[in-house]
Amino acid sequence: MSVGLRSYAVAVAAVAGATVLAFALRGVLVGAVDLLFLAAVVIACGYGGRPPALLAAVLALIVSETVLGPPSVARAAVFAGIAVLTVSLYSRALETREQAEALARAREDLLRREQAARADAETAGRAKDEFLSTLSHELRTPLNALMGWVWWLRRGGLDADRQTRALETVERNTNALAQLIEDLLILSRIVTGRLRISLQEVDPAAIVTAAVTSLRSAAAAKSIDLGIVLDETGPIMADPDRLQQVVWNLLSNAIKFTPQKGRVDVTLRRADGHVVIEVRDSGQGISPALLPHIFDRFRPAAGRRASAGLGLGLSIVRHLVERHGGTVRAESAGDGHGATFAATLPLRAQPAADAPESAPTPRGPRLDGLRILVVEDDADARLLLKDSLEALGAVVQIAASVQDAIEAFEREPPHVLVSDIRLPDDDGYTLLARIRAAEAASGRCTPAIALTAYPRVEDRARALEAGFAMHVPKPVAPDALAAVIAAVAGPGDALP
Repeated sequence: MSVGLRSYAVAVAAVAGATVLAFALRGVLVGAVDLLFLAAVVIACGYGGRPPALLAAVLALIVSETVLGPPSVARAAVFAGIAVLTVSLYSRALETREQAEALARAREDLLRREQAARADAETAGRAKDEFLSTLSHELRTPLNALMGWVWWLRRGGLDADRQTRALETVERNTNALAQLIEDLLILSRIVTGRLRISLQEVDPAAIVTAAVTSLRSAAAAKSIDLGIVLDETGPIMADPDRLQQVVWNLLSNAIKFTPQKGRVDVTLRRADGHVVIEVRDSGQGISPALLPHIFDRFRPAAGRRASAGLGLGLSIVRHLVERHGGTVRAESAGDGHGATFAATLPLRAQPAADAPESAPTPRGPRLDGLRILVVEDDADARLLLKDSLEALGAVVQIAASVQDAIEAFEREPPHVLVSDIRLPDDDGYTLLARIRAAEAASGRCTPAIALTAYPRVEDRARALEAGFAMHVPKPVAPDALAAVIAAVAGPGDALP
């Protein structure tokens, strides 16, 4: 029986019960029989609400007027009025109680939400504090090594072996800082949905080889045996920079958590129409409880050890691999048993014909006689650029502001302008606009390079739109910057 029918059945039963009691107690309840029927109406209202109560009132009125006594219009009218009033007041009381209960439930729900929001805020606050603490650690650690060895290099007195070790340490920690900044920038692009993947046909073997070569010194510093096995896979469609970052992150993670005199193996193979890049290490391993969360963001060192990084590398790997239409997985037999990471990418291109061996890359082009105006507000960076470019044969003028640069340009126009974007008195865009205005009469157009710490895609687009020939993000090696300068310089710009 449905709830509605049950409510009406209760109303009928209440009136029937009141009728039986009225007959049984007729001699005792002289003139008070109507109270029994009012009680029946109240019971019907309390169980089913207003409609069953009105039915009970009608039934009670019929019974009392036709069965229990002679009909009386006045008594019937009074009974009907009292019954309707009773039903109305009782219904209103029930509605008020339901509203109060609903408000109480809503208050409890809001309280639970507030507590949950507070807990989330506290968790986010702790995560932010832990992230900033870890970031400080990851910045201070290489800076400590840099400051220490720079102090010794300035003091002098290092023998050849220690000087070599000092320079290797400086280079390794500088690369670590650059990679840390790059990871943070990539994470920002991932979170905001602005990370772009530029697919082209690439040779995965060359990319894996380049990543291994760049990390051999880090492996050698820990006496780690670094092995590489490259099968013939043919080209794939991928973003070469992003794919190299995938391999670099996996390999640097393996080296970081492999102890002294351990082993790391990198394998490239073809399997079922896919290319698999596998990195296996003999390091700390990963516990079964942490393995499912290994690619989560802000899991320091993927949970392999506390305070061992920002926990960005592997999460970036997963995102980059998935953006290429691939998958990445991790395996480990547990703590102390090493770990294996494998990135699987689709094979979308047929193997290309063998290409002739390329000539070895030079260490950096000569810039003999090339006049270069360097505009940089940071004194250390300014002098580094001057010394580095002069060592390659260039004639370098330096300026620390837009006004200084304009005055230097008017004294002796350079063949190439290398300018920072953020300058103390204005910006590089304004500088280039003023230079172009000054050159308008002569028809000259000095090639300009934007050397900036703003590496985003939109920053590059803005620099090119402003008239810069190249956008070079910091940090950049001197030989790489020299190659860019040589590329934009005109063939007749060198002095005799």
